[in-house]
Amino acid sequence: MSNLRSNLYSAFYYTDPAPIVEFLQWLAVSYNVSNPPRILDIGCGPGRMLPEFAKLGWETTGMEPDPDYFFQATQVAESWENISVQSGGFGDIDAEKRFDIVAAINGPFYYLLKLEDRIDALQRIFQSLKPGGIMFLAMANFLWILKNFKPQIKRTTTVNGKKIQLVVNHSIDFHNSIFIAEDIFSNDIEEEMFNIFNDNPEEIVDIVEVSKFAIIQPSELLYFVQKTGFENIQTYNSYKARKSEKLTSSHMMLSAQKPL
Repeated sequence: MSNLRSNLYSAFYYTDPAPIVEFLQWLAVSYNVSNPPRILDIGCGPGRMLPEFAKLGWETTGMEPDPDYFFQATQVAESWENISVQSGGFGDIDAEKRFDIVAAINGPFYYLLKLEDRIDALQRIFQSLKPGGIMFLAMANFLWILKNFKPQIKRTTTVNGKKIQLVVNHSIDFHNSIFIAEDIFSNDIEEEMFNIFNDNPEEIVDIVEVSKFAIIQPSELLYFVQKTGFENIQTYNSYKARKSEKLTSSHMMLSAQKPL
């Protein structure tokens, strides 16, 4: 079942690594980071980005709290001398002046639902960076998403010539500023999905996953990043950016530097 879950999310939420790598390369140069840098990919998922950094000669560490994704990331790391993977999330970062880059790609930061946990995460990232090192956070801009709110989204993709469907129901906890996404892989295609991914048909159950995300305002994020001690703070709307931009899209990306 765990392989099915991971494979389904990879099928629907795959992100082309090339623009991300190119952006981080540009970011490292623009901030004059040591070359080759030592990078921490926090919330690395199944480890898809880790080999991309390793190919550049970067000393690469991945951290992932989800057991299924952590297992997949460790399998990726086995083929690379310059990749290591640790189990854990932001609250488990305990390094001091070790990394040149700490990157949270594709939204792991907004899984921290409590403000105090986000503040703690920023402090841990700051501590783990070498002087002059940079932090990069990428996540959804929920203010834009709320303005363009859709209670339900249906998506279809093709795997090995077979169509599979994902229905995502959205709701909002206004009191706690939490965005809730319920991912449902339809019952009538479950057996087909198991056949596609070669899982055990005897394990067929409803495939429903509920995720909760903190609705983080850009102004809040900027305030606490600066208060943590970071400087040279820049914002971007996409990986195509090559200069700081005013946030206007569904994505919110931020880079900041630890003082020398």
